[in-house]
Amino acid sequence: MSTARNNAAEDRLLHLESLVQQLIGGQGTEKSTEASVHSTKASSKQLNVTANNDSPTTTYFGSTHWSAILQDIHALKVAAGTAVLDASEESPPLTEVVGHQNSDVIFGSSGNYSLQQIISQYLPEKIEVDRFLAAYFSAKTYIAPFIHTYHFQRQYRKFWQDVNKVNPLWLSMLFSVCYFSSRFVALPDSVRNPSTNTIRDYHSFHTAAGKCLVLGQYHRPQKFTLEALLMYAQCRNLQSLDPSREVGAILAVAVRLGYEMGYHRDPDYIGKFTVFDAEMRRRSWAVCKQMDLMISFMLGMPSNIRFEACDAKSPQNLMDSDFDESSVTLPPSRTEIEGTKLLWFAVKERLVVGFYNVYCDALSFKEKSESEILQLDNEVRGMQKTIPKILRARPLAESLADDSFLIMSRIYLDFIYLKSLCILHRKYMKKGNAFSTEVCIDAGSKVVDQFLDMNKEISPGGQLYDVRWMLNNFTMNDFLLGVMVLCLAVHTKLKSGSQITTIPVLIDSKLLDLLKQSHAVCLEKSSVSKDAQSVAGAIKLTLAAAKLSKSHHENNTAPASQSQVAHADEVSFVDEEAIDWFSLELPAWTGYNYNPGDETAFDLMDTLLDFSTVGVANNEWSEFGA
Repeated sequence: MSTARNNAAEDRLLHLESLVQQLIGGQGTEKSTEASVHSTKASSKQLNVTANNDSPTTTYFGSTHWSAILQDIHALKVAAGTAVLDASEESPPLTEVVGHQNSDVIFGSSGNYSLQQIISQYLPEKIEVDRFLAAYFSAKTYIAPFIHTYHFQRQYRKFWQDVNKVNPLWLSMLFSVCYFSSRFVALPDSVRNPSTNTIRDYHSFHTAAGKCLVLGQYHRPQKFTLEALLMYAQCRNLQSLDPSREVGAILAVAVRLGYEMGYHRDPDYIGKFTVFDAEMRRRSWAVCKQMDLMISFMLGMPSNIRFEACDAKSPQNLMDSDFDESSVTLPPSRTEIEGTKLLWFAVKERLVVGFYNVYCDALSFKEKSESEILQLDNEVRGMQKTIPKILRARPLAESLADDSFLIMSRIYLDFIYLKSLCILHRKYMKKGNAFSTEVCIDAGSKVVDQFLDMNKEISPGGQLYDVRWMLNNFTMNDFLLGVMVLCLAVHTKLKSGSQITTIPVLIDSKLLDLLKQSHAVCLEKSSVSKDAQSVAGAIKLTLAAAKLSKSHHENNTAPASQSQVAHADEVSFVDEEAIDWFSLELPAWTGYNYNPGDETAFDLMDTLLDFSTVGVANNEWSEFGA
């Protein structure tokens, strides 16, 4: 009798396992289900991955998903001898669910256009597209690391054999390449349509890329969807010096899709991937992680990606010529003494780990002890030491023989380090912590100083003019963050009056000079950046309050002693000629008219400077009518 029960139990389990496999297989094209166990320190986590044999696309399910029950069924087999299952409880046969799965308008509708219409309306002649790709791949500027030079060109040649058979998502990537190349790389003559002799609007490429995303149903996990979304988001992000909430939404979708396809898991642990596909997936996820973190930072929002929930390895420092589809194994990473196109990207991948930790701390409501602050500070300084010598920050005067992209890469990496210090110490600086104050002022001053130098060199004839597009909302936001930190430092100094303060007196003149220069830059950028316009107003308030404090101090100071006179230059708050005080008019959006003797500016600055916690773009300036 027990033998019969065991057989019945085993048959029932096999049947149930078969049903679950059918359910998984019914979610898309033919898929094979395999379990992969990745051991961690003291435990192992079971994964469910369905891999498409025709592409490196995977569908990833964590342990909370219903399909994880399939793993439990395997465990139940061991205990089948004691199981009593009612064989009469047979499941009904599976039926196909019929419905309109594409009817959600939130994802857009492709009913108004077809692939052929997009190609005929937006795709230039082949000779023109050839020029865009040639300029894109030959440029010494940033290209998407997940676009492999030689692999993409083979796909491109195949595309022209029959353009109507192209995957819309891959075509979206091609349009994004054309957008980037025509706007930032290609010369004006190469943007000219040979047949009509008219200049093509590069924005049309971005429109076409977006239409291809909708047509290709970008919201579904599939091949090219993550990469196409990332390229589209990158192009969209380069259209404004202010952070884009639309890009934030696009990246939120991209991150979710990346999770669903298992990009956050290293290919060594899940699925069956070739060496080439595995490394390209690592590159794609690294880009997704970096973009999402930096965009979230600018918007003052938590990142969509939790680093501790990812185990994808960092991509290696390899040139595209080092490996390809036919590679059986990856060669060792190149040394970090050569400034390759991918080196800065690989180094940045290391830096964002420390940045992520201090960023989470800045958004946390938990107060850290002084020892915890120092621990995070040491972590940030430790990550800065990993930057190879060729990418270490240095004055522009010492980079005269260096490539402009290399110079900008150094600035990018140094800004990650400096703003990590700023956001770590800013809230502790406000509470009077002497160490945090010193670190914050030093880091903020360096950010502002470097940006001012960079801004001069991106003008026509400047050393960085050919990479002027790299002054984007990332660098602009870092600059504004540094400016607000300096405003906070000056304001804290002013409020302390004659009391002992942690802000050294001797640096006051330098800070105010940096703020005056920053004010001019913010006014210059205010026509294309609302954030710059708002920060310009905050700078004016700071400088006006400083003048008010200086005048009040002079009017209420007793005759100085001989010793005080001798050291007057050392303790003077600011050189009278350094700032043209009375030319500083307060911005209209503050609703405040400057009046010597009125201390309203102090209270107003308290409110404004509270916005400098993380990013500048998250500031609710609208409260003041901006």
